[in-house]
Amino acid sequence: MARATRSKPAPKEPTPEPTPSTTKPLPKATPNPPKLFIFPKDTSNDARIVTLDNPATSAPSRYFFCPSKGFYEFTRIAAPKKACRSWLITSKDAKSAQGVEAPQNQAEKKGEEEEGDADTGLGSGYVTKNADLFLATPIDLLFLILPALTPKSAKEEKQHFLALDDYIEKLASVSGHWKTLLVQNPSLTALLGKKLRIICDTVDAGDETMYRLSHAKLLSVLLKKAQRMVKIGLPLSLEDKFVKSALDVPVMSIRREESSLSAVASESGASTPAGGDSQASTTAPDAQSQATDLTTTPDDPDLPSKPTLETPEAIPHLLRLRTALTYLISSYLPPTLQLPISTLLAASTAPDFTPLTTHLAAIAKLKSEAAALRSISDNISRKRGLEMDEEKIAEREEKKRKKEEEERRKKSESLGVKKLRKVDTSGMKKMSAFFSVKPKAK
Repeated sequence: MARATRSKPAPKEPTPEPTPSTTKPLPKATPNPPKLFIFPKDTSNDARIVTLDNPATSAPSRYFFCPSKGFYEFTRIAAPKKACRSWLITSKDAKSAQGVEAPQNQAEKKGEEEEGDADTGLGSGYVTKNADLFLATPIDLLFLILPALTPKSAKEEKQHFLALDDYIEKLASVSGHWKTLLVQNPSLTALLGKKLRIICDTVDAGDETMYRLSHAKLLSVLLKKAQRMVKIGLPLSLEDKFVKSALDVPVMSIRREESSLSAVASESGASTPAGGDSQASTTAPDAQSQATDLTTTPDDPDLPSKPTLETPEAIPHLLRLRTALTYLISSYLPPTLQLPISTLLAASTAPDFTPLTTHLAAIAKLKSEAAALRSISDNISRKRGLEMDEEKIAEREEKKRKKEEEERRKKSESLGVKKLRKVDTSGMKKMSAFFSVKPKAK
C-alpha cells in the first residue's frame, strides 16, 4: 500500500525593504505666521508701522507712517470662506525660474539659494494657511487726532479752547508712538496745526492760537469727502447693498394668466363644496377683490392697473451721498461725535434729503403691499393644495378599505371553495341554468 506523502511548503520569499521616501516632511505650523503687506511706492527710509488708537473704536490698531507721504491704514482683503486659498511666500534672494540655466551651474545655484534662504529663516518657501492680504490705503490725519479733540464721555458736553501743545500732550499720553513721531518729525507738528484750523474754531490769546472743535466745520469736511467718494464711485459692495437694493421697486402688476390668484374668481363664485367650511367661502371673494387691484395689467381694459413708481434722477445721487456720509461717520468718528454730527446732518438743508426720504417711504409702502399680496397668494395656494391633498387622502383610504374587505372575504372562505376556484369551468354551465323557467311549448 502506497504511503501518502506531504509536499514541502515553498520557501518564503524575502520581503523587500521599504525604500526611504525622498519627500521632505512639512514643517510644523508656526504660532506667528508671516503676513503679506502691500505698501506704497517710493516711501522714505524712515517709514515705519506704528500703533495708534482707532478713532471709531479706541482700540490699538496698526498704521503705516511715512514722513513724506503721511499715514496709511491697513485694509484686510480676504478670500471667501468656501474658497480654499493660500499664499506661497519666498525670500527676496530666491531666484525664480525665468530662463534655462546650464546643467553644470544648476547644482551651484541651488546650493546658493538654500544658503540664502536659511539665513532669512524661510527655507525654500513658506505656505500660509489663510490667503489674507493687507493693503495700505491713505487715511486723513484729521481722523487720527479727533479722539484728542472730543470729550471722553457724553456727559462732558462743555469744551474749552486749548493750545496746540495741549492737544499734543493729549495725543502723547494716549500712545507712546505719538510722542516718538512728534519728536522725530517736526513737520508733523505743523501739519497738526493746519488740520486743527480746518475743523476748529480759533481764538487768539496773545501770541498763541487756541482751538476748539466745531461740529459744523467737521460736517462740512465730511460732506466734501463724501462728494468726492460719490464722484469717484462707491465700491461695488456699497452700491449693491445700500443703493440698488434700496431703490428696487417691487413688481405690482402681474398678468392674470400668470397669477396664482386667477383661479380664485371661478372658485369663489361657485357653491361651497361638501365638507368645506363657510368661512373659507366668505374670505375667498375678499382675497379675490384685493388681488384684482394688484394683479391686473394695462392689457386688461376692464380693470385698472396700479401705476409704477418711477425714480427721479436726483434720488440715486442723494442716496449715494447719504451712504458715503453714513460710512464716514460710523467708521472714522468717535462714538461721542457720531450722534451730534448725525443730528446736525438731519437738520441741515444743504444737502436736502427730504425728496430721498419721501421716495424711500413710497418704496417701503409698495414693498409692504407686495408682501401682503404674496402672503394672500401663498395662503390661497396652500389652501387649494390642502383641499387637493384631502381628496387624494380620501381616495387612498377608500382603496385601502376595499382591499382589506377583499382580504377578509378570502380568509373566511372554506377549503372546498378555494379548491373549486382552481377548477377550469370554461365549458360548464352555471348552477342557475338548471333552475331556469322551462319555456312554454308552442
